[in-house]
Amino acid sequence: MTKKKILNKKVLLIIGLILVSILVKYFFFSYESGDYKRFLLKWYNILDEEGLMSVVNGLGNYNPPYLTLLYLLTLLPGPAIIKIKLLSVVFDILMGFIGYLIVKELDKGKYNFLSWVVILFLPTVILNSSMWAQCDSIYTTFVLLSLYLLLKEKYSLSFLILGISFSFKLQFIFILPLYIILYFVNKKFSIFNFLLIPLGNILMCLPVIFMGMPLINCFTTYLEQTTDYSVYLTRNLANIYELLPNIKVLGYILFVITGLMFLGLLIYFLKRKKEITKKEMVSIGLLSILIAVYFLPFMHERYMFMADVLSVIWYFINKKKIYIPIIINLSSLAGYSVYLFGFKWMPLWIFSCLILLVIISLLLDIMNKKPWSNKLAKKANLLKTAQ
Repeated sequence: MTKKKILNKKVLLIIGLILVSILVKYFFFSYESGDYKRFLLKWYNILDEEGLMSVVNGLGNYNPPYLTLLYLLTLLPGPAIIKIKLLSVVFDILMGFIGYLIVKELDKGKYNFLSWVVILFLPTVILNSSMWAQCDSIYTTFVLLSLYLLLKEKYSLSFLILGISFSFKLQFIFILPLYIILYFVNKKFSIFNFLLIPLGNILMCLPVIFMGMPLINCFTTYLEQTTDYSVYLTRNLANIYELLPNIKVLGYILFVITGLMFLGLLIYFLKRKKEITKKEMVSIGLLSILIAVYFLPFMHERYMFMADVLSVIWYFINKKKIYIPIIINLSSLAGYSVYLFGFKWMPLWIFSCLILLVIISLLLDIMNKKPWSNKLAKKANLLKTAQ
């Protein structure tokens, strides 16, 4: 069989599976989540009546770029719920494709295209867009594109795309420590590249800025969000706060400790005096997201979404420790189940303990430390010598 025929078969298989994933999601399209009824539908109707000027006047607690997309949806025919969900489904597909590009960049295996398929059929990817009507695949798509460009050493464009991710969700910040560590360790781009992040946000806000919205509003939205959701240290997310009492001072203490963890990671790589490899970039990115989501306060069910997807990419690149993406995705799904279905099929504190083990496992992997296997190997060698 020629390479062209094999390629054509792969393309047809991917297209077929994409269509199947859309069909699966279609079954959930009629479901109206609490977020859809309380916020998204309300914003959509106001945008339909008043146009983008409603965003200028302070509509909603999302940054203007997503509300601008909602406005564009009002110009198209069809029910609001279908259009809103389809927007996220389109980004699900793009997100899977960019995930595949990252895998292809670092792994030349003939089955690496399956990473795209696995991402499409992740339970949280299906539920996030088709049932919850949420848009986490949008900012995650741009984070992955930024990471891909980082691997290709197109640094300025990578930071600008990261800024576009920032314009949709503040959660982009979970992977930002990777870029900071790379700046100090690999020293391949300028510190001024970081200015492209707020620039990307501003560029995405230009339509409403031209209509009279103050530039500062592109950033203050996120400050308001941090106060809106600060009642509980965690909500349906398997992190350290599932094991602790809901006392705010603990959140502030762990906020500082999280910063010290990232500082410790930076110091380790500086002392190692070795350039961070491309595969290590993916590992550090995943570890950074997990540390942030696990130890920072005021996290919610969907905040693990980026780790859900990146863990699959990590596995296809490394071909080991399959329990890492499995635990991450199951723990995330457990939180979704509480919000969407109203039940816990397993206590979240169990997943909290498992995620901590995943963080430790990733950390040891990055540092190339395998204490248990090394000890067993030494004992085996001693036995052989004694015999």
